[in-house]
Amino acid sequence: MQVKLEGVEETMLIPLLIKAEETKRPSPRIRDEKAVEMVSRIDYDFSKFKNKSFSHAGVVARTVIIDRETQKFISFHPDAVCITVGCGLDARFYRMDNGRIDWYDLDLSNVMNVRNQLLPEQERVHRLAFSAFDEQWAAVVDAKGRPVLIIMEGLLMYFTEDEVRQLFGILKRNFPGGTILAELMPKMAIKGEKHHDTVSKTSATFKWGVKDGKDAEKLCKGITLTDDWSLNTEMKKYGLVFWLFGTLPMTKNFNDRIAVFRL
Repeated sequence: MQVKLEGVEETMLIPLLIKAEETKRPSPRIRDEKAVEMVSRIDYDFSKFKNKSFSHAGVVARTVIIDRETQKFISFHPDAVCITVGCGLDARFYRMDNGRIDWYDLDLSNVMNVRNQLLPEQERVHRLAFSAFDEQWAAVVDAKGRPVLIIMEGLLMYFTEDEVRQLFGILKRNFPGGTILAELMPKMAIKGEKHHDTVSKTSATFKWGVKDGKDAEKLCKGITLTDDWSLNTEMKKYGLVFWLFGTLPMTKNFNDRIAVFRL
């Protein structure tokens, strides 16, 4: 199938390709067979995103960390409701499903149209074609009396600070007591999309970043940071170049983080 995506929407093809390529390696760090299937069905020039070592390592690292923390949450809360805000073509449900969770995928209608053609429907997977800033989507989520995990991966850096504040407010009002897993970009990287090895191949621009999770915590009263990790904690395992990048004083903080917030 052909896809016509521009700007931020086009960036969802980057992690899709990387997850597929990693899955096909002899000793993959992650396995995403759905990504392999989807890449094989999409008529698109993926070559501009290939062989980009830092993007590849970064997507793998964030997937490892978010999968780990999602699995941990589900093991403690087997009847959880999980929400992926800005889901793109992510297929985490198929790796995490315990037969009991309910999963909500939220993205814009154009993205959801593509998603609907590529991923089979599941009884406990619910698709929400809304803007994240349209609070109506939250009313559709049936989470009463159940633990809630909200995942925001590869998303917040494309919003302004005011938009991030607005989104956190929506989550706080509708899912009090819930948990957020969010990818945060360092402030120093915001003007760097022109030099990014894959995002530079699209027209998307970075808009928001923070020093760490504590900075993001200040955006919304009542949100508490409980943990965060630099992607470097995982990427340092991937070879000497990544170990040096994650260790040297000049670069060790120059990477995205995965932060955990309590609503």
